[in-house]
Amino acid sequence: MHVPMPKEINCLNFVGLFSYLERNYGRLGINAVINGLVDNQNYLIRDLADPTKLTPIGRDQIVDLNYWVSNEFSLALLHNVCKVVTAPNPLFEAGKGAVRENLSRSALFIGKLFGPVFLARQAAKINSRFNRTKQVIPHKVNNKELAFELRYLPNFRVTKDVCNWNLGIYAGLMDSSGVKEVQAEEVKCVLNGDECCEFRLQWKKSGKLNRMIRGLGIWQVKEEVQDVIEEYEGSLRERDRLIDDLVASEEKYKYLFENSATANAIIDADLTLSLVNSEFEKLTGYEKQVVENKWNLNSLLHPSDFMKVKSYFVGGINENDDLSTNIELDIRDKDGAMKTVLCKIGSIPNSLKRIASMMDVTEMKRAEKEKEKLKAKLARAEKMEALGFLAGGVAHDLNNVLSGIVSYPELLLLDLPEDSQLRKPILTIQESGLKAAAIVQDLLTLARRNVAATDVVNLNDIIDEYLTSAEFEKMMSFHPDVRVQFKREQHLLNILGSTSNLLKTIMNLITNAAEATIDGGTIHIATKNVYIERPVGGNDAFPEGDYVLLLVSDTGIGIPKKDLERIFEPFYSKKVMDRSGTGLGMTVVWGIVTDHQGHIDVVSQEGKGTTFKLHFPATRKAPKKLQQRTSIPDLMGNGESILVVDDVEEQRALASNMIKRLGYKVNTVSSGEAAVDFIKTNPNVDVLVLDMIMYPGIDGLECFRRIREVNPDQKAIIASGFSETDRVKGAQSMGAGVYIRKPYLLENIGLAIRDELRK
Repeated sequence: MHVPMPKEINCLNFVGLFSYLERNYGRLGINAVINGLVDNQNYLIRDLADPTKLTPIGRDQIVDLNYWVSNEFSLALLHNVCKVVTAPNPLFEAGKGAVRENLSRSALFIGKLFGPVFLARQAAKINSRFNRTKQVIPHKVNNKELAFELRYLPNFRVTKDVCNWNLGIYAGLMDSSGVKEVQAEEVKCVLNGDECCEFRLQWKKSGKLNRMIRGLGIWQVKEEVQDVIEEYEGSLRERDRLIDDLVASEEKYKYLFENSATANAIIDADLTLSLVNSEFEKLTGYEKQVVENKWNLNSLLHPSDFMKVKSYFVGGINENDDLSTNIELDIRDKDGAMKTVLCKIGSIPNSLKRIASMMDVTEMKRAEKEKEKLKAKLARAEKMEALGFLAGGVAHDLNNVLSGIVSYPELLLLDLPEDSQLRKPILTIQESGLKAAAIVQDLLTLARRNVAATDVVNLNDIIDEYLTSAEFEKMMSFHPDVRVQFKREQHLLNILGSTSNLLKTIMNLITNAAEATIDGGTIHIATKNVYIERPVGGNDAFPEGDYVLLLVSDTGIGIPKKDLERIFEPFYSKKVMDRSGTGLGMTVVWGIVTDHQGHIDVVSQEGKGTTFKLHFPATRKAPKKLQQRTSIPDLMGNGESILVVDDVEEQRALASNMIKRLGYKVNTVSSGEAAVDFIKTNPNVDVLVLDMIMYPGIDGLECFRRIREVNPDQKAIIASGFSETDRVKGAQSMGAGVYIRKPYLLENIGLAIRDELRK
């Protein structure tokens, strides 16, 4: 990615140098100095006419005070000067020559009139405005000696070329003041480890006769141009006073800018962020030195927001206009996360710069969205509750009424001949009655909600039961082109639930998938053990732990986005009623999953298909009908010492109980730091069972690294609810054993410990 040079040194610093080179070495000399620097993609500047455009710096821009270059560019340019100037100390001579070229005749006259101290102070002030790499502090040593301290800011590289160049500049200034036999010397240098560079400049004190002649000349000048000089001196004093006032004002506003509660940024006309405050650092995650004079607004804002703000800067708006209305902008922070900020942009008087104040409203916007979701959930829950009361009140009477409509047509059909004209209308009556009975059955299911499900069941068994049922065969007869594939977890954990309700859930999901797959396709069913270590989808009500995941996906028509939020509402259906449909199928699914303390997520894309993900809390209890699994003798230990490291108490207890059942001695700790301390006092631990993700504190990789420093031969196996990550591989590269995925299974953890002990 191409970025402009940081604004560190103003090109005013090179004007005198180029004049000196052209006077003494001609155009060829200048061409040699800029060789490799101009038209170079490594040295980009912003086009003043179009600040969004980056161009390589050219010959004319190097001597244009509207442009700034980086310290590295300046170092490269000075290095090239050494190849052109023919002198024992090329940059010292170039610096002196640049001063002579820069100073006009009037400036030379003033310098000789007011002396070297005056020129030194002016040089320091000029440096503070046109050089951002250093601070220059002149001070008078005695009547024939001055010292210049050059204090460089952090992260700026200094070379001997820079020192020689600056020494030549200050020696040239002393020459311009009219003193004789100037001697220049560098007495301190940051390259030698000193805190600053210090130059000492001495000159020969004039004899009495010269001082008298000079005094007489000055007296004569004062007689002739006394008013002009007094006016000039007054203007200098007034300028210095205004500068001091300006500095004080700048310090005041800089303090207010820095200590504001909002993230602030000063934006130049070319959209460069020239100054930011500490709140900006907190908002974006970037430090000031990374951003200031290096970043463009385009680096911070979302592209659509950038064009919105850019028009304010380059659209010819008056400098006193404000973007007074707060606007929402999206920015990307250092971690790549998008944040929403409320921004106000104002103009700085008598300047093309703008100031932007930003307030992070990401959490507020997220809270507003969450509030809307909660309102929708509450409305849905209230609707379901009302429906349940309705169903409980009328279902019994409805079933009594429907008995006649469903049962009597069946008796009548037995007595009618096959060719009777009454058979078709009677069949229609019966089918309508059956559909009405299905609606009542769904209503009864909703009415019986919130009943605790305590049976230990296995989803694999329930899915197998439905896929071999007559109901499934009948449903598939209406969809002969649809295929159903079932991928099961071989050792699926059990859940607490109601077999009949879960069977209804599976039937509704598969039926919906088949009806959505109009022109044939595939329904994929899968079960899986998963361990949730963090709230899913920002839902804190989704606690950490073991879960059984049921996936039902199809390759059908998909659900439109506008309908996706409403599919669980009662009687909200897009289906053709004579093909299916009580309008309560997905409402029943939602109610059953909720009653099982589960969670349901839907992902759909029109024309691609839909996937339902159902999470049910797992249990370690065994079904009553299943025999207890017998232990495998090969997995039994001989009292070896195992240390379980996990930040979740339930997981520590579960792992401890399982490993003890295999004949091992088990200790547990709740953090990586505690594990390191335990190993220091108990070095005879045979195997660590190490959780990879732990909060707060160090994770499994860092814990294992520290333990290996204490005991280089320590054995370990890695456990995690996440997929195998680079952190897991990092631990294994250091000597850790196999990775086992949570939730724990006795066989898996037993094999892992046994194999690690045998290494």
